Amino acid sequence: MRLQQLTGLAIVACISLVPSSVNAGDSIGGSTTSTAGITGNQIMAGIQFGNAPGTSASNSDCEWSIAIPHDAHTGNGSIVEKISGGITYRLFEYTCLTRNPATTFHWIPQVSTEQLAQQATSVVYDNIPAPFGNFAPPARRGVVKLGTWFWVNPLMWVPISATAGVPTPAGYISVTTTATPKKLIFDPGDGALGTGPVTCDGPGLPWIEIFGDHMESKCMYTYKHSSSMHPTGLFPATLSVQWRITYTTNFGAKGTVGDFTFAASHQMNIREIQALVTN
Repeated sequence: MRLQQLTGLAIVACISLVPSSVNAGDSIGGSTTSTAGITGNQIMAGIQFGNAPGTSASNSDCEWSIAIPHDAHTGNGSIVEKISGGITYRLFEYTCLTRNPATTFHWIPQVSTEQLAQQATSVVYDNIPAPFGNFAPPARRGVVKLGTWFWVNPLMWVPISATAGVPTPAGYISVTTTATPKKLIFDPGDGALGTGPVTCDGPGLPWIEIFGDHMESKCMYTYKHSSSMHPTGLFPATLSVQWRITYTTNFGAKGTVGDFTFAASHQMNIREIQALVTN
């Protein structure tokens, strides 16, 4: 379903898998400091990785509101906005009702839930692991007519999520995007010489020595011809993982963003073993 349009404030991403190095934006009540632009008490809010502002116990007495300066002569007030980089920013107040009440002013980008989902999706993409493949026999020691097992580390076959949210005067709004591994796809690279790609519904079964050469796997491909028939002497294979990207919101909306395929290249050296029989 199409996400509902909502008036947004600062984009704040809370990650299930936190990157080892993050350059965050403005941190307002969160756990991460930032390098956002600051001029006096006005802050150009950016992307923050950490806790959502105003959601912790220490921030329970803080609230957001639209800043409406009043003209001293006319008494009239109006919303303050500006446009930067094609994005509209609106001036907001962040007030904490502590013993020493404090109010700061923040330029907050006006974003929709679609844009929040895009922010969360971009973080998810950055955290999807590369599909480094394993082969038995090894990629450089394949044999014609002997099944080649392929698999990825089973530990990577888990969902990855990220949440992008905005604090608003009406409450906190968030969109969580989740990437779930769906299929493992092996394209053997032998083109018309072979039978085409093989697709598995899981990470594949790791081969161990006790399986021998005759046990079969659902994630297996048998080359019919030597890679010497390819101009480079190697078959340019790819091992890919297809991920399903979905989203949910804290106000009940949910849907599918689409599928994303992450591929890794492998050069397969497939040899043909000749046997000499003498009487």
